[in-house]
Amino acid sequence: MIKLYVLIFIIVSSVVYAQEVTTVLDSPDAVVDDALVLDSRGNLFGSNFFGDSVYKITRSGEVSVFVSGLANPNGLAFDRQGNLFIAEFSASMIHKYDKEGNLIQSFPVDGIPSGMIQSRFRNSIIYTDVRNNGINELLSDGTVKVLYKGEPLNAPVGLAFDRRGALYIGNFNDRKIYKLNPRSEELEYIATVPDSGTDFPFLGFITYANGSLFGTVYGEHKIYEINPREIDDVSIFAGSSNGAMDGDITKATFSYPAGIVANRTGTALYVSELSGIGNIRKISKKPYFPYRSFALEILRNPVKDILNLKITSKNEGSINIMIYSLLKGDLIFESQEFIEKGAFKTQINLEGFRKGGYILKVEKNGDKRSKIFIKN
Repeated sequence: MIKLYVLIFIIVSSVVYAQEVTTVLDSPDAVVDDALVLDSRGNLFGSNFFGDSVYKITRSGEVSVFVSGLANPNGLAFDRQGNLFIAEFSASMIHKYDKEGNLIQSFPVDGIPSGMIQSRFRNSIIYTDVRNNGINELLSDGTVKVLYKGEPLNAPVGLAFDRRGALYIGNFNDRKIYKLNPRSEELEYIATVPDSGTDFPFLGFITYANGSLFGTVYGEHKIYEINPREIDDVSIFAGSSNGAMDGDITKATFSYPAGIVANRTGTALYVSELSGIGNIRKISKKPYFPYRSFALEILRNPVKDILNLKITSKNEGSINIMIYSLLKGDLIFESQEFIEKGAFKTQINLEGFRKGGYILKVEKNGDKRSKIFIKN
């Protein structure tokens, strides 16, 4: 069992997960500037609000028109049978299409439908009404149930469910996010996503992944992460100035980010841009094994009184050696050594250490190694 723990720790400590931004759609013939949704097979669908079409982007990157001829297509959502619902913003309609893009049924609605999401509790579609500040549910028989209406909703657009089925709503106008309590039918304030006074200070869409909400603010050119368990716990997740730079998330830029959706595993976010170009960007976690400037080896493990180390370095330099308790994480020992290029051996006296597990950490010019050892 000890050997298994050591192996798991070594693997986890060796792999680093980098957040990377890539452009997955950049086509002059397919402009996606608004809502996004993924089907059960991982195909991405996106609407062109300032056009008339909804596009389908397959996992292999093939792009096609799924539906056209709509008046400002906005929110998108699938039902449990894989039918796609599209909110036609300027026509006050919601349309239902089969998997091939054939129209099944159209539903005229009161108000202006915008954001949409599949209900977690039944085969129905929940949608926002930006004119009447409402949250409505389109039932399978075509009837509409009002879930909430009025203040503090202010042109609601974004909708997201967390893993427990709580529904979150984002206001377009004032960027406030609320949670709908299904029992009391009241809204609970979560956060206000900031804006610094930009030319387009509006909250686009929201999504949920890995315990957090993510929302886009057009004029800030940023994606924000919101902690739904605290009040006003908001941080910048990605983006800075207006741009289209791919690469590491700390350097990547966005241009008026709008739609946002997470995949099922929470390992990727897709973002559309209201930039006139119609790009779709993907933020994903990719594992890589970093460059190793030195190797660390514990010569005998478990250890009795003397910890024998072998360090093989590609160049000379100073190293920091630290030992932490495995259970509490307290720093117990720390020293600094200078090593030459090649193999270097050193010993650490553990006579005053209690029996149990410890973490050995060695650092050299920002490059780190970790090992677990047992003191008998």
